[in-house]
Amino acid sequence: MATYFLRSRHISRAKGARATKAAAYRAGERIRDERMSEVYDYSDRRDVAYKEVVLPSDLTGRADMAWTQNRATLWNAVEYAGLRRNSRLAREWLVLVPPELTPEQRSHLVRTFATELANKYRCAVDCAVHLPRPGADPRNHHAHLLMTTREVSPQGIGARTTLELCGRERHLKGLGDSRDEYLGLRERWAQVTNEALREAGLTVRVDHRSYERQGIDREPALNIPEKVFYAERKQGRSAAGDAIRARHRERVEAWQKGPAELARVLEKQKRDLKERALEDFKRRAAQPKRTSWSVLTRQERNELRRQQYQARRAIEAQDPVGEARRREVARQRYHEARAQNPEADRDRRRQWRSKHADEVNQSETLATDVFVGCGRGVSRV
Repeated sequence: MATYFLRSRHISRAKGARATKAAAYRAGERIRDERMSEVYDYSDRRDVAYKEVVLPSDLTGRADMAWTQNRATLWNAVEYAGLRRNSRLAREWLVLVPPELTPEQRSHLVRTFATELANKYRCAVDCAVHLPRPGADPRNHHAHLLMTTREVSPQGIGARTTLELCGRERHLKGLGDSRDEYLGLRERWAQVTNEALREAGLTVRVDHRSYERQGIDREPALNIPEKVFYAERKQGRSAAGDAIRARHRERVEAWQKGPAELARVLEKQKRDLKERALEDFKRRAAQPKRTSWSVLTRQERNELRRQQYQARRAIEAQDPVGEARRREVARQRYHEARAQNPEADRDRRRQWRSKHADEVNQSETLATDVFVGCGRGVSRV
């Protein structure tokens, strides 16, 4: 049965995210981040049913906008446009697509909503429809709409879209509250989805409103946060997940007893969560501040690598025999793993060199130039 779901979140450099990596993962492609000299390769994905970069209607098909159709070019431009280390590079809309629709109808639905976003905010929207993964719920047809936080034009990446402006900037431009705009987009996704269901001759409908606003007296279903869900899928039940389930059971039992008991339990859970969050904040504040590796620049990473290398050399100098023994054990494990299936290891190496042929050739050419230049007495490094 069709279910309403829409969630918005930012791809933020402050959280260590990369727009290039996000685009490569969602589209199932290989993209090289020119700013950080890293390659993100998800070309082995087989669950991407549809993908397209949607532009404003008046810019679609223009020759001077062809650069936006290359995801590597588009998202590298976005990375370079974000000058701050906490820049918000993109906004992602994650939506559930009705499984009752055909693949073509699902693609058309997602493209319709993406076009409306592009026209309204003058941005590029990189949309991808994903199929349910093996072993997952077969109804889990969903789409990722990766929207640039800045406008696009033939001149390149421009100013921030109106959706990304802060309260003061919105007030000066005569815009309303950003929360009202977000709620309007939630409602619009429900309208577009229902129009697609109606055109398909289906009677099922979705509703963006809460149970309370719909007049439905029912306890909401259990909602496991994304991080907890994926962690439990890999490692099994967790303490965080069990705590969420316990609070949900407590709310269900209170709901069965009546509104007064439910209100009391909700107030108690809010108070407990607030106290726990305050304790966590105090504990984190007492710890030394750590900078995420992914927010560092290339020069900062190299400096950190040099410090780590010097620290390892100092440890080796204190216990050279023990360090040599550890290295030998690691070397033996490596060769034993290769000896178990040498053909698979060779295939894996050939595949890697084939995928990264440009980088390998570039590195070999640079090494040759350095060697020849040094032989001539010229330093080219």
